[in-house]
Amino acid sequence: MRKILFVDDDHKETKGLKKMLQPMRQEWEMEFAVSGEEALNFMSQSSFDAVISDLHLRGRGICRGMDGTELLGIVRERYPETVCIILSILPDMEMALKSVKSAHQFLMKPGSVETIKYTIERTCNLRDLLRNETLIKTVTQIKDLPSLPSLYSMIVKEIQSPDTSLKKVGNIISQDVSMSAKILQLVNSSFFGLPRKITDPKQAAVYLGVDTLKSLVLSIDVFSSFTEDAELRGFPLAEMWKHSLMTGKLAQKIARAQTNDKKVVEEVMIAGMLHDIGKLILLKVPKQYNQVMDFIEKSGCGRVEAEYAVMKTSHAEMGAYLLGLWGIPDNVVEAVAFHHNPSKLLENIFIMQNESSREGFGKTKSKAANSESLSIEKQLTEFTTLTAVHLADAMLIQKDRSSDITAYTSPDKLYLQTLNLTDTDKFSEHVEYYNKVIREEVLG
Repeated sequence: MRKILFVDDDHKETKGLKKMLQPMRQEWEMEFAVSGEEALNFMSQSSFDAVISDLHLRGRGICRGMDGTELLGIVRERYPETVCIILSILPDMEMALKSVKSAHQFLMKPGSVETIKYTIERTCNLRDLLRNETLIKTVTQIKDLPSLPSLYSMIVKEIQSPDTSLKKVGNIISQDVSMSAKILQLVNSSFFGLPRKITDPKQAAVYLGVDTLKSLVLSIDVFSSFTEDAELRGFPLAEMWKHSLMTGKLAQKIARAQTNDKKVVEEVMIAGMLHDIGKLILLKVPKQYNQVMDFIEKSGCGRVEAEYAVMKTSHAEMGAYLLGLWGIPDNVVEAVAFHHNPSKLLENIFIMQNESSREGFGKTKSKAANSESLSIEKQLTEFTTLTAVHLADAMLIQKDRSSDITAYTSPDKLYLQTLNLTDTDKFSEHVEYYNKVIREEVLG
């Protein structure tokens, strides 16, 4: 049973929240605190899966003046495995930006029970895929990930320019794995109230605007160029960036040829870019990283196989959990989680639990939640974002292993056979898309 702590010093709001969440009593164990001090007292006595706090807390006693941002900052430091969510009325921009590094997600009041439930269950189900307490704590407490130093220098220089160009800023961000993930976390928070989820970093930059971007980059340091973890472990950061960009480009070419679904074509570029973001997270747990590298050296097996052998999970699930924490759209998260083994959708509990939990609300189901996630049946019978990313990544990995791309064989033939994507003609098309991406890379 999930344990959830709600924090709000408005007694009327708390009373209404308790009444609204009454149906969840059979699934969640809930506590309600009226101040930051009381919330921390609760947490000192028991662990919680998530803390959902209002921003505007007046506080009492030694915690007088503590607001929701400060409370969640303390929670993330003391209890790194806990999911931190803001549930508040629209704050001013300064206060909203202040909460960026404390909260994983921002939900607007008045929140609906289905939105709150969906947000918590989605995040916790992704967390359950990790099955490793150390990794759970590591991922949950991450506030940012390293960017390529060259791209970080470019973004700072452009932001500091008296004639900052949103187009240039968006282009720089769209080339960087970490910046892209972070800006999508921000723009997709309820604070901005957008009618649909954004998956294009360039579009996200336009929505945020120059002033907000300047605050995020120069004052809040939402992006990071700190690459010591990668350098110490000899991790090829530049090579990963190159592979990620090429995966996104190739996946998009394949998607455009294989489906008329505009949503898939829109999502697939960013899904391809972010598919290996979990590798950056693994750098933050040196013990596990070194064990994985040692296992590869001794056994000669592939990286994913080594990760499962050592950690019982892989960089794919780690990346998916982080992106889920940050509120990245579901289809992108699912593509990241299963890009090596799409057939594992049959085994996972993430989508199934979301589907069953939403069905329980009948007519009150969240429309946003329903439009976010695909059913397992659709994922396994139709061409999706996951399909394109899986194909692109597998082809590029095969090319790294062999000079002959025509020797390519997918690591998940069963999945591709289900979608009728293994015949010779379709394979020839995929090879041609691959060749186009390689030529574009060579020509710069």
